[in-house]
Amino acid sequence: MTEGEFIRFYKKRNKCRSHKEVKEKIDLFWNTLLKALEEDKKVVFKGWGIFEKREIKARKVVIPTLEGARYTQPKETIKFRAGKGLVKMAEGDADE
Repeated sequence: MTEGEFIRFYKKRNKCRSHKEVKEKIDLFWNTLLKALEEDKKVVFKGWGIFEKREIKARKVVIPTLEGARYTQPKETIKFRAGKGLVKMAEGDADE
């Protein structure tokens, strides 16, 4: 699902009038989630899933067109693990 599809879905489901209002609500959610991840490194939504901030180590990358090997920079990424409730909901949608 793309962001645009999600915005239309959210707008229809919650009977919102304005596309801009829906976008602001979604942006507020993501900004709050990112701030919480900065503080705690892990945010759990019971029955829905876990957002975690993980450290990715530097690794060696060989690109055939360039001479020699290069190393990537270490970085932090956000990972999401679906919880049982979300998996069950997705399985229910697949059955229909």
